[in-house]
Amino acid sequence: MNFTGPVFLFLFLPLVLCCYWLSGPRLRVYLLLAASLFFYAWGDGKYVLVLGLAIGANYLLTLAMDRCRQPSRRLAALFCTISANLAVLFSFKYPWYINWLAVTGGADLPLGISFFTFQAIAYAVDVYHKEHAAAVDPIRLSLFLSLFPKISAGPIIRYSEVEDALAGPAVNMDDCACGAKRFIVGMGKKLIIADSLARTADQVFAIPAGDLTAPLAWLGIACYTLQLYFDFSGYSDMAIGLGRMLGFSFRENFDYPYISRSITEFWRRWHLSLSTWFRDYLYTPLLYALMTEKVRQKIVLGQYRTNYRSLFCIVLVFTLCGWWHGPTWNFVIWGLLHGLILAAESWKLGKILKKAPAVLAHGYTMLVVMFCWVFFRSPTMGGAFSFIKALAGFGSGSGLTYSLPLYLNVELLLVLALAVPAAMPSHRFIQGRLTALLPGVSKGWPAAAMETGVITAIFLVSLMSAASATYQPFIYFRF
Repeated sequence: MNFTGPVFLFLFLPLVLCCYWLSGPRLRVYLLLAASLFFYAWGDGKYVLVLGLAIGANYLLTLAMDRCRQPSRRLAALFCTISANLAVLFSFKYPWYINWLAVTGGADLPLGISFFTFQAIAYAVDVYHKEHAAAVDPIRLSLFLSLFPKISAGPIIRYSEVEDALAGPAVNMDDCACGAKRFIVGMGKKLIIADSLARTADQVFAIPAGDLTAPLAWLGIACYTLQLYFDFSGYSDMAIGLGRMLGFSFRENFDYPYISRSITEFWRRWHLSLSTWFRDYLYTPLLYALMTEKVRQKIVLGQYRTNYRSLFCIVLVFTLCGWWHGPTWNFVIWGLLHGLILAAESWKLGKILKKAPAVLAHGYTMLVVMFCWVFFRSPTMGGAFSFIKALAGFGSGSGLTYSLPLYLNVELLLVLALAVPAAMPSHRFIQGRLTALLPGVSKGWPAAAMETGVITAIFLVSLMSAASATYQPFIYFRF
């Protein structure tokens, strides 16, 4: 059941919202848990058992850990909890490690397995560090891990962020209205922009390597760069909007990453919940474990400087991040490249970029990001290198069989004209100009009427796009 399908939009969501809003705070928890499990079972009911076992194991292990008073036993319980979660993730996502290939079919994954596994690990670590107590009520933990707006592809949330809402979500009309608008905006990003760009990106990446030309390669990677952002940020907007309609506040997951002036800034804006997870639960513990006591004291005194340990941890963590996206060399190379460039920026390159003109720093960032996206998108290493060769102007295509005008049509130009400014905080500039030129229109009921008109138009065009085109699954569902 996908967020943009008719079953979800016109049956599941209205029914859940009506029952939810008419219920009391405590009953809402049970209704939402039932709805989340139904949502999860819709695609493949057999994996509800996997989700249930994961929830049960995390509940028992973290509760036992929280009641331990001896540090060694608490650490052992934490190790068991993390190992159990990783065992489930590895068994399905990397089945050739454990001979489960016949069970999983080699490609079939439980919905959102990476995301609920990461949330479970973060929950266990936070309990170990006593940032919050372990959930005594199994219903609360079950809802936290299975909440349907975010289970498919995040954002990855922390238990402390929603702990109060899990006890009994409070809803009001203002939150519902804001959540509905956010959901529709995300729907527009996905159906109007991302799916339109996906058609061209898929066509270009399907061209045989021998027929690819530089203009076509640049068009393909530009479309994919924008497609990936609007597809995933659109999903995040929809998840955040749904959460708000249900009384939950989820963290932002994107902050206009394509306006960044360094790869370091890019990762402070792209997929925030994942990057902060890797920072807090992998990079920081790993770096701390590699430090000497003398270096730890320097951190306390604020005298720590970047050294080979931190650079090594950056490269290792991002290589693992790439491997998490998929057990192929393409993803590993993608993560390794980001790690090496981040390490270079952390060492000296970052200081150079801060002094460089903004246009050069931004150009450098986008070139690196697009270059790395080639490995993310190409199915094979050979295909990635052939594509990069074409980007560099060394493609062997004649441009006759596969010419640029076949792909760069009026529809694509219109979508690109919409996508490029939408990938930047252009609305702030437009809002500021309207306020300066038409102060009366930018406030009160005229502004509300304009906003309602825009939201309604986005919703109607999104529905028409969904009805007239083949559905493109959310990219991050595969991870």
